[in-house]
Amino acid sequence: MQNTLKIEGYELLSQKVYRVLKTEIVKGFLEPGTKLLENKLAEEMHVSRTPIREAIQKLAAEGFIKIAPNQTLIVTEVSLEDVKEVLQIRGALEGLAARITAKKITRLEIDELEGIVTQMGLYVTKKDLTSYCQVDDEFHNLIINLCGNKWIIQIRDNLGNFIYRFRIKSLSVPGRLKCSLEEHRKIMESLREHNSVEADRLSQIHMENTVINILQNVAKEKDSKEG
Repeated sequence: MQNTLKIEGYELLSQKVYRVLKTEIVKGFLEPGTKLLENKLAEEMHVSRTPIREAIQKLAAEGFIKIAPNQTLIVTEVSLEDVKEVLQIRGALEGLAARITAKKITRLEIDELEGIVTQMGLYVTKKDLTSYCQVDDEFHNLIINLCGNKWIIQIRDNLGNFIYRFRIKSLSVPGRLKCSLEEHRKIMESLREHNSVEADRLSQIHMENTVINILQNVAKEKDSKEG
């Protein structure tokens, strides 16, 4: 397996370690329940244990890593109840942001959203989940950034990494990718029409469907293991 943990460049060392580890956790390369060893991480990243320790403390404060009483480092397990609660918050935020954005979005900004949705369609055809997730993020981030509310943006940033772990699970449900694309198209059309109420409603429905599909995928995985 290729070493993805190597640190390069001139960024503050502890910040680099933090960024790389967080990415590995968020994208699922370091799975929940994985035990981490400071000395092994230091060796893989070609750094001393000090920046590793500093990064671990920051990740622990954000809930990505649990430090057990015996100082064992474990990638945090995330319960389905946590996912449902976080996505409820995310849905409310997405809806509010869409409601605000719908009232002031410009023709050029709609064109930008259309370009993103076109890309999403291409990735649906290719069944490229990773690339689809990336442009999916661009779509939602653009709407939230356009709303201009700094608190919505800040909360979104905090919730985004938490949710990413489960995005693939949602989109892996048969037929979900095409349904997700259609949901994004409907949100875009409501914004084009400056229909703030509909933009809010559709954004929240999209998040509700995401929860449903995550639960379906997890149930399927559980049945597969038990079978």
